[in-house]
Amino acid sequence: MGGKKLRVAGGKPLWDEELRSWLERYIEEHPHQPTEVLARSYYIGLPRIIIEKYLEGTYYLPNELEERANSKKHDIEASIRRFRNSIEGTARHNFTNIFVETRTWVQVQNACSTAINENAIVVIYGQPGVGKSRCLREYMRRNMTTSPIHVLCSRLTTPLYFVQKIARNLGLSERIATARLEDDVAEKLVKYPRPLFIDQANYLGEKSLGTVCYIWEVARTPIVLAGTKSLYELFITSQLTEDVRAQLSSRVAMHYPLSNLSLQEAKSLIQRMLGDEATDDVVAQIQNITGGIFRHIEMIFPRIFELRTLNAPELASGKVKLSDLISRAGARLLIG
Repeated sequence: MGGKKLRVAGGKPLWDEELRSWLERYIEEHPHQPTEVLARSYYIGLPRIIIEKYLEGTYYLPNELEERANSKKHDIEASIRRFRNSIEGTARHNFTNIFVETRTWVQVQNACSTAINENAIVVIYGQPGVGKSRCLREYMRRNMTTSPIHVLCSRLTTPLYFVQKIARNLGLSERIATARLEDDVAEKLVKYPRPLFIDQANYLGEKSLGTVCYIWEVARTPIVLAGTKSLYELFITSQLTEDVRAQLSSRVAMHYPLSNLSLQEAKSLIQRMLGDEATDDVVAQIQNITGGIFRHIEMIFPRIFELRTLNAPELASGKVKLSDLISRAGARLLIG
């Protein structure tokens, strides 16, 4: 990086050099996400010039930027750390949430690419915890320069609130009737196309799914609906009226059922966490307890590590085996 860098006595920088170096490497590894893209609210969410001056090591120079007058409104390193944590996960028990390129990732990647390349609606579904949300976020990071409208639904997401969340992402006023709001959203997407990723879409009711159909009909924007198997069942055996179900099904290009982790995929992940302790018996035990659900495998490790620390003397003496701790850790998981 060129430019005069500000350092304090002893040559120590005024910034977190490890964090700055991480951001520099991230941009090199993701050329489709330059500072102009990272400046957007979904990513770091700070002015491009500030991010670039931080990368150069000149952000803290006195009077370097006029924007410094407004920079007290944010902490640049806190914003970068939030962005980093959204990718890597926060450290827990000496490890971070590691993204693993599983079959689910391949399936989600294919589904999203189909939706975007064909301006279509696609449905992806699988068991809770299989990795739908994580893979959607990873697809956004790796493949998209224009961030999609990303909506996370819940049981409390009403038809009005659903369309309001989309409108908020588009910078539209939310204080109008639902029908008019649908029109405004669709018209904005015609002028400024963006994909629509709807997570936990199995919580959407008939009216909200009607909104999805209407937006697609007007704007032909790519739409990914992600949820559990009950989302798929909406299109074939649900209590929706036959007409509504037909309207939905006729607009969906493809359905993608997602797979749990195979034994080999689980073994790769478990070996990262346990190293030489990840014997075939240990892998099989964890796979059996978690059912190959990525989230359950991820959640069992903090409990294993905690129990291993608490029982270190017993482990060393042979009074307790790792398999015993794995069983106890698994018993703490609320697996339905």
